[in-house]
Amino acid sequence: MRDDEPTSPEMVEAMIAGLQASGMRPSAIAREAQLSRMTIWRLTVGEGRRPSHDTVRRLERLYEARCRKP
Repeated sequence: MRDDEPTSPEMVEAMIAGLQASGMRPSAIAREAQLSRMTIWRLTVGEGRRPSHDTVRRLERLYEARCRKP
């Protein structure tokens, strides 16, 4: 994702769903993205309406590393 692209909550939920589909549990996602388990839970259930830029970047890096094929 480019820096000027808006990040919708649905995109964040989709990244988390992709990570879970790759076999990662929410606690592992939180640990590897250096986020709290509560943050991952809130984003998963749609309570994290406006995740911070830092949160999105951390999830993107993990998603790119785990789910994108080279």
